[in-house]
Parts: sequence; structure tokens; C-alpha cells
Amino acid sequence: MKRTNSRFPNLLDRLYPPEQRRRSAAMAVLLGALATVYFLLPTPAPESLKDEEDIALVSSSPTANQPDPLYRPFEEKSATESPPKTVDLALRRGDTLQGTLLRHGLTPASANDLIKQLQPFYDPRKMRAGDTFRLLLDHEHGIQGLEHSADGVIVRVTSTENGWIAERREVPFKRESKVIRGNIRGSLFEDGVDAGLSPPQIHKLVNLFEYDIDFFSDLRRGDDFSVIFEEKQYANGQREEGKLLAAEIQAGGSPYQIFYYQGKKEKGSYYDNRGEALMKAFLRAPLNYRRISSPFRINRRHPIFRTVRPHQAIDYAAPTGTPVVAVGHGQVTFSGTRGGYGRMVEIRHDDGYVSRYAHFSRIPKEIRVGKSISRGEVVGYVGQTGHATGPHLHFEMLKKGRKINFLDLKLASVDRLTGSELQEFLAMRERRLALLQGSVATSPENPHS
Repeated sequence: MKRTNSRFPNLLDRLYPPEQRRRSAAMAVLLGALATVYFLLPTPAPESLKDEEDIALVSSSPTANQPDPLYRPFEEKSATESPPKTVDLALRRGDTLQGTLLRHGLTPASANDLIKQLQPFYDPRKMRAGDTFRLLLDHEHGIQGLEHSADGVIVRVTSTENGWIAERREVPFKRESKVIRGNIRGSLFEDGVDAGLSPPQIHKLVNLFEYDIDFFSDLRRGDDFSVIFEEKQYANGQREEGKLLAAEIQAGGSPYQIFYYQGKKEKGSYYDNRGEALMKAFLRAPLNYRRISSPFRINRRHPIFRTVRPHQAIDYAAPTGTPVVAVGHGQVTFSGTRGGYGRMVEIRHDDGYVSRYAHFSRIPKEIRVGKSISRGEVVGYVGQTGHATGPHLHFEMLKKGRKINFLDLKLASVDRLTGSELQEFLAMRERRLALLQGSVATSPENPHS
């Protein structure tokens, strides 16, 4: 008989000794016996586990598909119930509501379902950086609901056994007048923010005064401003900026005032201290500019031709590409290139006025002869075409064919209050002037009067 090679049995003994193999075999037999006994035992009756199941349900936290039993939307809680945990969040720049929900643990499908329930009441696509909302959390910090309030309405989306459900409810609130005062040291924006105004409030202020104040040239260091705006204080603790009710700005030492008044009209408007509507026939300036490089004057040495000749226009220095808007409603009578004007647009207005905008780098293709133009509509972009030594807007205003100094033009209001409405307005004006000038304390006030 041929002898077997002994190298393999020796290798097996070294890797897995006989004694260890015997112990493993014994353990396998024991486990098999225990398994047989386990499967032969009878299954416990359901009643025997009833108490344990009840304890487990009471002590467990709701899942994403279960409503929080401690939270009842829009209802008062009993003394023994605790409110849901909440976290107030604000959208970050470049963020979305869906992205925020995903970061806080919702699945993409659940986040989409929640947003779909919110959409009939509020479009999440309109949410911007800084907009706030509140998440309702269970005891495991899972999202059980969302609250968002805007325009005096709170929308709450909560999780139920049947999915997300949205409810809408108006929140009680009260209005209070708030006064902010400041002093110009640098710019209205910087000093307004330092005084406590928000950027949207400052933008509103500039838009209201744009017919009377040129914020690039009229303001002086040391000029004062005061603003009254409405603040809504909701029963849920949230606050919301309301209407700008009144404001006063000292510009170059001269006071300018505006007041919100509704009267018997469905929609209120803003008026000056005489009850005349703020909207004038023309804007005070056709663009945001750095400086007036050449004012309207009879004798000026021309920078190119080196001769003394009248400059019956205003040159606004501004970077190339700065948008230029029409100062008033009208109709385009010229759009193209004309000699030393370079690229130019001419607009005919009511009452024999004509405005010209020259040296454009480009003109929007829709600005054509015959087109009706609205006040504030972009008609071109700053350049230096034609006879120009640098980028600027050459602006002319004509009255019945004669060039006039636009900066000296007294702009008439397009509307004014009369009769009983004027008397009611004047009484309201005195109350708000007292607030603006600090002679009385702030108090709740009807913003419509």
C-alpha cells in the first residue's frame, strides 16, 4: 500500500488542534438541543403580552408618521400636558425650506409632502433669506410639524396617521407706533441701520422721498431724520414690521415730511404736509449717480473743444452700464445715434415737456420710437458715446422747445386732498408731527387715520 504524505495532517493539527475540534463538536450538539427545545415550546397567548405592549406604547416617542400625543393644533393644553418642543429657524442665504427640513431629519418624500400641504396657504418659493419659521419637535427631536406666519396668518402643518395636514388661523395682534430718530454722519443707509431701521424700511423711505430729495446731493452731514412705523405684535409673540406712517428728513437744512393717510378710500397713500400726493410729474433724478460733473450753466468751457459755450443740461457722472430711467411718463420720439449726443433717447411728456438722455453705452432694443414709457422705466445705460470725455449721462429737460434747468423745476403734485378729507388729514398730521418731533410718547394708533 502506498504511504500517504504526512505534511497535510500535521498542518491541520497545527491550525486546528484535536482538542479544540472536540470542544467545538460538543458545543454544536448542545446548541442543537437547545434549539429543538425552544421550537417545541408553546407560543404565549396574546393576552399575556398585553401589559408589556401598553407600557411600550406609552413610553415610546411618536414616529414620523404618528402625531405627537402631547400636541393638539390650535387648542389650549390642559394643566397636565406639556407643550411641544420648538425651534425657531431663519432661512440662510441660498437655502430653501426643503433643504432645511432635510437637514433636520425628514426624508425627501416626507419633506415634499409637507411642502405640498403648505402651498395652498403660502408659496414656499417666495421665502427669502431671513424669513423665519418654527419647527415642532417630538421628544426624540424628530419633526412633528411646522409653523409659518405672515400677514397676520399662521399656517401650521402637523403629522398625523394619514400624513401631513395643514391648518390656517388668523393670529390676534395689536398695532403700536414706533419712532426711530437719527442723524446723518455718512449716508442715510448706514446711519439709518445704526438708528434701528431695517434695510427694507430705508429703501421704502428713499422711494417715498425720491420726488423731493436727491439723496446723492441734497443730504448734508448733521441733517436729522425721524420715522414712525407701525409694528404688529402677535399673540404668539412674533413681531412684524407694518406700514411706514410718517417721516421727516432734514435735507440741506430744509425739512421734508410725508404722512400715510387712507381716509375713505379703499387703499391709503402718502402725502406731504399740505395734503398733496407725493407722486409728482417727474422723478428728481434719472439715475443713481456719483456726482454732478457739470451743472446747468450759461458759460462753461467745453472739455473737448476748449471754447466757452452754454451747457444747458446736467451731466451725471456714473460708471459705465449704470441704468438710466425715464423721469416721467411719456412717449419715445427718438431712439438712436445723433451727432455729439452719441446714443440718445428722447421722450415727450405732458404739458410740453421733453427729456433727453445721451451718451448711452447701449439702449434696450424695446425702446423704440412710439413706445409709451412709464416713470422709472429703464431707457438706457451710462456710457461715453458721442462727444464725451468719460462715462456720464448728459440729461436735458425742455419746456415748449426751450431748455430749462431741471434742478430748479418745481414739481407739481398729481393729486391733493380737499374738503373734509383734508381737514381730517391735517388733524392726523399734527398728532404724528408731535411723535416725529418727540413732544409726545408713542402709543397705539389707528394707522388708517
